[in-house]
Amino acid sequence: MEVFSELISSGIRIEKDFEMSKITSFRTGGYADYIAFPEHINQLAAILALCNDKGIPITVAGGLTNCLVSDDGIRGLVLCTRHIKGLVMKGGLFIAYAGESLENVINKSIEHHLTGLEELGGIPGTTGGATWGNAGANGVSISTFFFYADYITPDGKLKRMPSYCDAFSYRKSPFQKGDIILSTAFRLKADRNTAEAREKKEYYKRERKRKGQYDALSAGCFFRNPPAVSAGSLIEQAGLKGFSHGGAMVSDRHANFIINTGNATSKDIYELSELVANAVEKKFGITLEREVSLLGKFQ
Repeated sequence: MEVFSELISSGIRIEKDFEMSKITSFRTGGYADYIAFPEHINQLAAILALCNDKGIPITVAGGLTNCLVSDDGIRGLVLCTRHIKGLVMKGGLFIAYAGESLENVINKSIEHHLTGLEELGGIPGTTGGATWGNAGANGVSISTFFFYADYITPDGKLKRMPSYCDAFSYRKSPFQKGDIILSTAFRLKADRNTAEAREKKEYYKRERKRKGQYDALSAGCFFRNPPAVSAGSLIEQAGLKGFSHGGAMVSDRHANFIINTGNATSKDIYELSELVANAVEKKFGITLEREVSLLGKFQ
């Protein structure tokens, strides 16, 4: 910990040999060499500067609800942005810092009579992670309401990304080359009918629950939907709904969920995902792409 002693003495929480399974939605994964939990931009910048100077590799993480961490852990430092929080309203803009849960952002925006995000109700994770992955549901995504994001580049420069129509695509964003998102500004619609907006949001959250989103340890949809067809439908037609491998299983509620039945390892989950993808490709000639991010070494 000596290399981080000055940062720790300044009040930054940094831990050594951190068990990642404690904070991942799958509840699997090995140990990170180090993990840091900055609470504001100055702390984040200081961590990034030191790691760049010392050649310490960085893995950026948010809520870890859409990640699978290797059983071998993660080398270097995990930079976890889940504690960088804050909400700011500027007219029709609602600005959320990276560590704010998407659920809280939706609730608070409605409280301030700003609507639009309701279809994303029930999506777990942080705003930073949702922006990074252009999370979406029910025909809308983060990019639908994205106005700008402030972020730090891997070399430590603070920048702002304004909204460009071609900067986002399905489950992809312009930040997926190592940028660290600090905050996202959403352009929302003023609406005094907050009761209707809240009921709409709760409806979509109930729908996620009905499909088994919260029944077991998972990361939600494991694969991206191919054009014009759902990954879950392809997996079900391939006869894999309920199929298990080790402690991992294809959910019998939603075929695009891979769940930890209680004693799965990350290897079990990864190998099951490979079996599923290979079966779908063999039957339909369609290659499934993972929506879940792999952190650490898997092969």
